Amino acid sequence: MLLGYMRNFIKPPIMAEITARFCKAYGIDMVYILPSGVDMKKNKVTGKMLLEDTWIEVTTDLPVFFDISPYCFKPKNKKIMDYLRKNTVLSDPRTNILSKDRLQEKLKEDTNFAHLVIPTENVIDIDSVDDFLEKFGSIVLKPLRGERGQGVYILNKTGSEYILGYGKEETTITHKELMKFVTRTVAERKYIMQKYINSRTSNGDPFDCRIHVEKNGQGQWQVARKYIRIGIGQKVISNVNQGGGIADADVFLKANFPNNWEEINVKLDELGNSLPYKIEELRGTSVMSLGMDVAIHGDGNLYIFEVNGAPATAALKAEAALLRTQYYVYMLNRINNEQYK
Repeated sequence: MLLGYMRNFIKPPIMAEITARFCKAYGIDMVYILPSGVDMKKNKVTGKMLLEDTWIEVTTDLPVFFDISPYCFKPKNKKIMDYLRKNTVLSDPRTNILSKDRLQEKLKEDTNFAHLVIPTENVIDIDSVDDFLEKFGSIVLKPLRGERGQGVYILNKTGSEYILGYGKEETTITHKELMKFVTRTVAERKYIMQKYINSRTSNGDPFDCRIHVEKNGQGQWQVARKYIRIGIGQKVISNVNQGGGIADADVFLKANFPNNWEEINVKLDELGNSLPYKIEELRGTSVMSLGMDVAIHGDGNLYIFEVNGAPATAALKAEAALLRTQYYVYMLNRINNEQYK
């Protein structure tokens, strides 16, 4: 069985090597491919295959299934991506993508998930920010299509002044300065604003829970790992890329929610086993991996920050690689059976 594994890195990353080794154990030949390695005229691909401990260059027929990174879907690769959508099955075809605001709107319409929704609006101008801030007191401003917590601010009002937080810094500004900030920020990229959810540790550091889910060998969603991301010393979000740490969910919950940690843990598992199917329903397509970022309020209620279609695997390389390999087997057998029929 032949599998295409597409990423943008010239040198296969460690996750590719781990996955390739799992694939060998399951009888799969994994070819690491760059978008430029696809030959649309000959229906061939040129890439690298792991032979013992060395990546060797190979040219093979076009694999019927690709584990593809969403970051490969760049404008310069449009023709290649359109070709792959037409001639292969992709782990995520990147069609009908859900933006942060659209996800909140759609979940609000479903009684099973409406309780998870955070009040959200688009930033239009300073008046829209003033109105939203007046309504909720403390709000978060974030780019509509931001990644890894970049460009996320928290805004509070105290009397006639405003406190703007970013990363580990806070700045006190006037309304005139806020107006300039909003005008400049909105001009650069589209922003949304959300009610601030007080998801903080007993020490006051912001945190969220990443529920990383993968499809398993039966083609069903499975929680690969739940872990807490803590933004130590940060003002807005739990961005470990900007300084912070992670902890196992159950250990963290026992320490910070001693009276109801088991109930919260159950709710997180239920969310991990149900929301991915809703995401696929909303997008109208099948995907392989999702990372759900969940806020846990002090009262134990859960709120969805966002759902990431390209979740990082640094905290669960082996778990993710094993589940993905088992899913490859499931998909390759399914595709081959359909072609045979």
